[in-house]
Amino acid sequence: MLHERGHSVTVVCGRRARPSFVNKFKATLRGRKLPDASEGASHLDGMPYAVVRLDRARPIVESDLPDADLVLSSWWETTEWMWELPESKGVKVNFLQHHEIHPWLPADRVRAVWRLPIPKIVVSEWLQQIAKDVYGDGGAILVPNGLDTEQFGYVKRGPSGQMIIGAMASGMDQSSFKRFWLAVEAVKVMQSRGVGCKFVGFGSETDPAQLPADSLFEVHPSQDRIAEIYASCDCWLFTSDKEGYGLPLLEAMSCGTPVVATPAGAAPELLASGGGKLVRSDEPDDLADAVSEVLHLNDQDWRLMSELARAEAEKHSWGLIGDQMEGALELILAKARQ
Repeated sequence: MLHERGHSVTVVCGRRARPSFVNKFKATLRGRKLPDASEGASHLDGMPYAVVRLDRARPIVESDLPDADLVLSSWWETTEWMWELPESKGVKVNFLQHHEIHPWLPADRVRAVWRLPIPKIVVSEWLQQIAKDVYGDGGAILVPNGLDTEQFGYVKRGPSGQMIIGAMASGMDQSSFKRFWLAVEAVKVMQSRGVGCKFVGFGSETDPAQLPADSLFEVHPSQDRIAEIYASCDCWLFTSDKEGYGLPLLEAMSCGTPVVATPAGAAPELLASGGGKLVRSDEPDDLADAVSEVLHLNDQDWRLMSELARAEAEKHSWGLIGDQMEGALELILAKARQ
């Protein structure tokens, strides 16, 4: 959006290092699979703005970037690199999409990055509150995630009549903060109560043997197919215990699918307008109760919830979020020049 508005944009992208045998082994023990360092297709391919991809895995340094008004980092490690850049590379801005305190990351370095005296842009109220309460920074600017509301399109519809529940799969590891296992357990509770529901979804991996009966999951579907999966559901389940944002929430709502969510990431603010139900519980029975309420709405009430979900998503179209990001950057630049 910034490029389309006439701003000069350059994206500098690092290379992923090959994981060591030790790191691969540790990831396997945690039930995770590390991505390789292959030179395959990138989501930056074909972009209309300038893209610089490093020749090897290394920190980004001064010579990799043009002189600029502003320079943004989008990951704690790149913020460490950005901190070393001279003023000629622009006013530094930390674009924060998660509070990356995980067992597999150096928490002391992540916290040190949050404490740097750099203006912050955050994607959810949860992150804005962390900046204030944990790091003493009450000036973090909220710019929510955006999406293509045409790609994740909406057609007015009623409930399918098949009670189809969806969720995003991320393996069955119970230590994962995305807690896909909790969505599975909630659906199993419903089926044990005699509710004839179906379970669908997508993700990077899952274990079919542990899924509920009558499940259909797709691994790495295309973006267009993901939109079709959302739109096929009568209710979308979001069960994370922490998220910087939780983009599947917004994508499902854009397709007019009501959401039942735990209060992680942007769920509280996204569902406040009535496009689903927020469940402040980690119990599968409580989630099952909320999903059952959505599935058993009459046609008129379900349609209303679907329309409210879409209306909330439209507030996050790329055009509107582009306005907010541009405004946030202009504000930061103006303050720096005072």
